[in-house]
Amino acid sequence: MQDKLVITIVDESGSRQFRLPKNTKKIIIIICSILLVTIFGSVLLMKFLMQKIDEIALNKNIALSEYKYIYQKNNFLKDQIKQKTQELSIVSQKIGDLENIVDLKKNTDKNTDVNDKINLLDLSSSQKNLILSLIPNGEPIASYTSKDLSSKKIHSSKKTKDITTGYEFITKENTPVYATADGVIDLTRNHYNKGYGNLIKITHSFGFSSMYAHLEKAVVKKGDFVQKGQLIGYSGHSGDVDKNTLYYEIRFLGKILNPVVYTSWNADNFEEVFDDDTSIDWKSLVWTIEDMVQLQTYRLSYQNNDLPYMGEEK
Repeated sequence: MQDKLVITIVDESGSRQFRLPKNTKKIIIIICSILLVTIFGSVLLMKFLMQKIDEIALNKNIALSEYKYIYQKNNFLKDQIKQKTQELSIVSQKIGDLENIVDLKKNTDKNTDVNDKINLLDLSSSQKNLILSLIPNGEPIASYTSKDLSSKKIHSSKKTKDITTGYEFITKENTPVYATADGVIDLTRNHYNKGYGNLIKITHSFGFSSMYAHLEKAVVKKGDFVQKGQLIGYSGHSGDVDKNTLYYEIRFLGKILNPVVYTSWNADNFEEVFDDDTSIDWKSLVWTIEDMVQLQTYRLSYQNNDLPYMGEEK
């Protein structure tokens, strides 16, 4: 009896006893321990698996986000390609339309003798205004004390007469300086105290250029497009000068032009500049201006979907 383990079960029917070997208790304890270890291990395994599942879900969301971004970017690029294709199509159509407006043979079929006179009476006010906006004219500064012509010798080792190079405007420091025609800033120089000092050079249409030197500072930078009358800088005394001076110079294809004629040129004396320098092919230039005005009119009409009358179709 001492080697047996007695288990008594009491119910409504009475009591019953079961006799088990005494080692059964140890077996039950071992089995329970194994079950506890198994459950604990299962919990750890489940926790590990859940962590892995969360990582996989996070990576999946990241991958979906990247895919969505790439997909949207791809659609954007497709739209850009479509838009550029449409723009190219419109440009091609416009070029075809422009060929019907611009007489491309006009400048080669007509006599371009530089000594030919231009019939200024044929120029409209819009053509004159366009010419005055594209070619330097007028003074680059609104107020000054005096102005003097600047000159230099063509060759310092030879006895040659001085040639007029530009105007030197004596003015107060920080006086506004304005562009004398539409153009693109070709050169700016600040913080320079030799020669011309701080300066601005503007490239205009048809080979014209203008230079503004001895500035206090420039307020434009290279590559900027400026319009006639736009502020480009302020006068000063930088460079080889001992007083507040604005040096102004005009050139055509590198040749220095007479500043007196161009600074006094305006709508009231419009014809004078054409008689001053016969080396400039003014007639071809005016023909180009006529085409520009016609193209400008066409562009405005095209934007309004109202093309100019081209004549009856044949």
